[in-house]
Amino acid sequence: MTPSSPSYDVAVVGAGPAGSRAARELARSGLRVALVEEHRQVGVPSHCSGLISPRTWEMGETGDESLLCNRLRGAYVHVHGGGQAELGDEPVRAVAIDRVRWDQALAEQAYRAGAEAVQARCVGVERTARGMLLHLQRNGHSASLRARLVVGADGAHSRVARALGLPSPSERVLALGVEAVVDLPRDDYVHVFVGPELAPGWFGWAIPLGDGRARLGIGCWGGSGEPLRCYRRLREAFPALLGRARELRFYGGTIPLAPAPLTYGDGVLLVGDAAGQVKPFSGGGIYTGLVAAYLCARAALDAFARDDLSATSLSSYQRAWQRALGRELARSRRLRRLGLSLGQSELALLARALSRPALRELAVRHADIDYPSRTLLRLARAAPSLGLLATVGLRRPQALLHLLGAFLGL
Repeated sequence: MTPSSPSYDVAVVGAGPAGSRAARELARSGLRVALVEEHRQVGVPSHCSGLISPRTWEMGETGDESLLCNRLRGAYVHVHGGGQAELGDEPVRAVAIDRVRWDQALAEQAYRAGAEAVQARCVGVERTARGMLLHLQRNGHSASLRARLVVGADGAHSRVARALGLPSPSERVLALGVEAVVDLPRDDYVHVFVGPELAPGWFGWAIPLGDGRARLGIGCWGGSGEPLRCYRRLREAFPALLGRARELRFYGGTIPLAPAPLTYGDGVLLVGDAAGQVKPFSGGGIYTGLVAAYLCARAALDAFARDDLSATSLSSYQRAWQRALGRELARSRRLRRLGLSLGQSELALLARALSRPALRELAVRHADIDYPSRTLLRLARAAPSLGLLATVGLRRPQALLHLLGAFLGL
């Protein structure tokens, strides 16, 4: 570190949607903000399936419909070994976006608001008497940067969190994504593939892009199998759908499925995947990340107004995002555990039940990918009239305990 190191009010590490949104809000308020991104191009490489809700699309505020690849109106849910449910109808339930250009558009919003682009890898952060010191690397050269506050928006393996001793999310899955040329039955329906032997701890997917291409993928718990092996098993299990897929690009990543127990400290806040603010039922983190980024910026601005960037002052952030997102994330974790406690026969039973007009109509009417627990709990309330939960409960008593926990918001 030399006296000439640049100094900022805030350094946001990571120019994904959460980091860019936090940087934009902070810069708009007159703070000097550095938006630190390790890749030469924001959004490259992409590690995301790029499926978001219309609500999330509006939150992006891009206004550029060329970023939309496809509009989706429903889903086929396939159970490995037998069983399928079709859920969907008007209106549009989700959109597939050009994730690279979406990320770049959100970063550009931050730059226009006054945030300064810093293309470098953050390899460490330390607290000093003069504030937070970030250690950077670019093209093999070392540099440094000072800031009063650091916002870690640097993903599931956050270096900011590790460097400053903040705990990591307790549960993760490994995911593999594939861009492929493949002929799917409907361009406006996604496919979801479930089964404990097919994708241990997670699920598979196929998202049509409307031009003969699709984003395929699958995930699994770490230690339960390699995602590539699971992907090959997926193709073998559904040859009519995926057997002729021609892969164009493979990509992978880690998805945190539980919030980090602490997302603030002296001079630091965590947001997005770094904070584990991800929907545990689907692994989607853009909506939750945008919500949390706004709350992160509000808490930071309040702390600057008090001239107090201590952990005590910044703790309001965790309370704020837990009020906004915590109940949904807790319920979704319970419902995820419910699904994981079911065997193949129970999943097939659920698929058959969802094909019945009463439950299907209920699921379609209340579908919301940002708040899946609301839909699933409505279905659970309706299920006893069909004798469904009684049957599942006799086979898997643990499943009912998870369902009860979801009802109670535990």
